[in-house]
Formats: sequence, structure tokens, C-alpha cells
Amino acid sequence: MANDSFTRRHFLQQAGGAAALGAMGSLLPWNKVRAQARPIPGEADWPRFGYDLHNTRFNAKEKTIGPKNVDRLKVKWKFDVIDGWPIQNVPTVIGDSLFFGAGAFYYGLESATGKLKWQFEAGLAGEWAQSERQLAIRSSCNYANGRIYFGDGKAVVHCLDAATGREIWNTPMETDYRMSPSMLFSPAVYDGKVMVGYISRDPKVACLDAETGAIRWSWRVAQDTPPERRTGSGPMWTSAAIDEKERIVYNVTGDPKSYMPGPNLYTDSMVAHDLDTGELLWAYQPYPQDTGDNDFDTHPVIYDATAPPRNHGDVRLCVTAGAKGGIFCVNRYTGQRYWKVMLGQPSGGSGPQIDAIAVAYNKVFVQNISPTSVPPLAVTAALNAYNGDIEWITPNPFPGEAPLAVANGVLYQGYIVGHKVEALDAMTGRRIWEYTLPSDFRGGVSIANGALYTSNGDSAVERRLDDKRKYDYSVYCFTIDGK
Repeated sequence: MANDSFTRRHFLQQAGGAAALGAMGSLLPWNKVRAQARPIPGEADWPRFGYDLHNTRFNAKEKTIGPKNVDRLKVKWKFDVIDGWPIQNVPTVIGDSLFFGAGAFYYGLESATGKLKWQFEAGLAGEWAQSERQLAIRSSCNYANGRIYFGDGKAVVHCLDAATGREIWNTPMETDYRMSPSMLFSPAVYDGKVMVGYISRDPKVACLDAETGAIRWSWRVAQDTPPERRTGSGPMWTSAAIDEKERIVYNVTGDPKSYMPGPNLYTDSMVAHDLDTGELLWAYQPYPQDTGDNDFDTHPVIYDATAPPRNHGDVRLCVTAGAKGGIFCVNRYTGQRYWKVMLGQPSGGSGPQIDAIAVAYNKVFVQNISPTSVPPLAVTAALNAYNGDIEWITPNPFPGEAPLAVANGVLYQGYIVGHKVEALDAMTGRRIWEYTLPSDFRGGVSIANGALYTSNGDSAVERRLDDKRKYDYSVYCFTIDGK
């Protein structure tokens, strides 16, 4: 197995050196100034794409907006992007600050007013991009220790000072742009490490040093395809989950682009690696030799599932992710499958698309589409986190392809057709609020400190090349009665 990793001893030596350097740096006057300028944390922040490192997209600290008052949400402010590009990522909210990207830019805003604090130009990808959508920034950022980390349309990972937008470092994940690299993956930052993956003809999982951007270890996905061919693919569309206690990082991969004898390891897979060394611990591959485009296209979610009463309180240690052919739950330490649920007919356009999954209250919430079913299906369901049983299911009027979010008994979702963002009672699936956006709901929702933050985007970015209409893309802040 190809694995460009440091030894554990080398890693610890490097980490110790970095820690010593950091201790010295904290004594310098300019460091004190930077610390004072950092965002002021709130009581219920949303610090990264998945909310927490387990990727639950469930903010248990949010107590202001709930089922009894969510219908009073009104727009408090909106901020328009400067270059007319759709927004396709989740806002990160840290107290008085909000961060998001669109087109060539990343932005820092005041979370209470929407006022621009800074903007950083990362640039657009070049002519190597396979579609116009891949030109732009789509990665959500992870806030950690006064910095934000995100990827751009060229699969370059950036680290910025969150207070000023000043770039601290950047690391290209692919230097041969004939490989069509791009990054929708949202970094996961923990213990001085930045976990990333990307889209390419031959992508890798990589662990970067959070202080310097240096690559600590990397792991090539399509290992049944000879490396010199550089065509195996197995793209990573989403974000890693991290088990902090056991120091394991989980990722999911997409379909192969080169067909070889054997199962085409490790495409269309859930994979678990040692966080420190990159050692592959296990892999679960439901679609070997896949020719049906059955990517995993939702982030992996880590959780402990409690059994129904008849099972006498058993607890399963789970990691769950959605693919175009179903939702899969496996043991997070062995990769053994617990359950699979299909909410429609599998196809290249089916499944919980673009991270439409969240976990809370011992439930796995999924927004699923099945365009090849007869008639076409669009539903949202709450699955029992232990066994996958459907606890409730709600038909949707339109298809949805965006991350879900849960907070204080409310599930948030939206649609690419119909342009709505809406709230459902998380216990029953009953619709209790909606708002119509000027275009598709793509980036998802963050619920933080008594406010709902979302945006509008576009599922067919290419049409911008064909018409002269102006599209307005904005970040929205909703609060109770707009106050």
C-alpha cells in the first residue's frame, strides 16, 4: 500500500519542535496584538462545515430558535458577493465574525450586521477545470486558533489570519493542472493537523501541518491503478470526520475513472486512517468495479447509537455516510456493516446529494432524491441511528442538494428547484417555516448564537456563460422578528 507518511517518532519530534516554537512566539508583542484582534467567541458558534469534528451538523448549544418561534424568523441583513458568483459553502460563525467563500474571494463579515471586515482574493481555477463550477471556491472553512483554513478551485489549501484576511500560507495539492484538480472538500483541523482531500484524476487524502502547511502524510485513493497512469480517480467531495479519542480520521471516496482487474480499491469507499501516521486501518467498499457512478457524496458522521428498549440499552459505535446507492452505517473501529437504507432507486443522480445528512437525537436525518424512480421521488426521512428503521418520512415538493442542519429540535433544509430554505420539526417532520430565495439553495445552513445564516447559489452555474441576466448571490442572516 502506497503511503507517504512520517514515522510516529518523526512526527512527535516535529510536533515537539513546533510546540516549542509556538511557546516562544507567544511571548512576542505582535502575537498579543493578534490575539486581541481575534473573533470574540459566542456561546453557540458554528466553527466548521460539519459543526463539530464528528460532522453531525447538530448545534446542541443553540437554545434561542426552536419549534415554537422558528416561524418568526425574518431577514436581519444580507450581504451580496462582489463578483456575481454563486455561493456553494456553509458559513462559519465565530461570535462577532462570519466567514464564507464564493467565486475568487473569501470574505470576513461582522456576524451581527453583515458589514464587510475583509476580503481575500484566492483567484479562479484556469482552463484545466472540467466545468465552470470547478473554477470557483466551494470549500467551507474551518476556524481554529485565530485562523481559517479552506481550499480553492485549484485545490490549493489556504490558511488566513481570521482577524485580517492576511494569508499565512498556501499549499497546492496538485501541481500538474492537467489532472484537473479542484476542491469542494472542507478541511478538518485538529491538534495541529489539517485534513484535506480533493477532486482530481488521481486524488489523495492528505494531512497538512496547521502552522506551516507542510504535508505530513498523504495516501493515494485509487491504489489498484498503477501510479504512473494517474487516472484512477476516486474523488473526495466533502469533509473528513475525526475521532479525537482514538485519533482516527474518516473519509469517503467517489467512483473510479480507470477500470482494472480487481475491485478498484479504494474508490467508492469509506476509509479510516490513523490520524498521526496515515496508516490505513480499514476500508468498506460497497461498489467494487463500479460503473454506475455510485459516489459517496455525503460526509461521514461519527456518533454513538442507542438501541431501542428491546435491545436492552446496547450502544453501537457508528460512522455513517450516504452514497448514490444508499445510506450505509458501519462500526467505526472495524468497518463491519450495521445497516443500509435505500430511499429510492439508485442512479448517478440519486441519494442524499451534496451532504444532505445530519445526526441528532439518536436519528440520522437524510434528504434524498431519486429522479429515476417512477414517479420521481424527493423525501426527507429520520432514520433510527441504531438500526436504520424509518421513524418518519416527509415527501418534498422539489429536489434538494445541500447540507442539512439541526439545532434545538428543528431540522433545516432547502431545494434547488423552488429556491426555498425551510424548517421542519425534527421529531415529526412537520414543516413549520419557509423562505423563498432568489435562486437555488446550495450552501446549507449554519445555526449560531440565536441566528440562522444561509445563502443562495445555483445548481447550473454554466448558464452564466449563455445569458446576460444578472444573478444576485448573497449571504442572509435571519433572527426572530429580524431583531
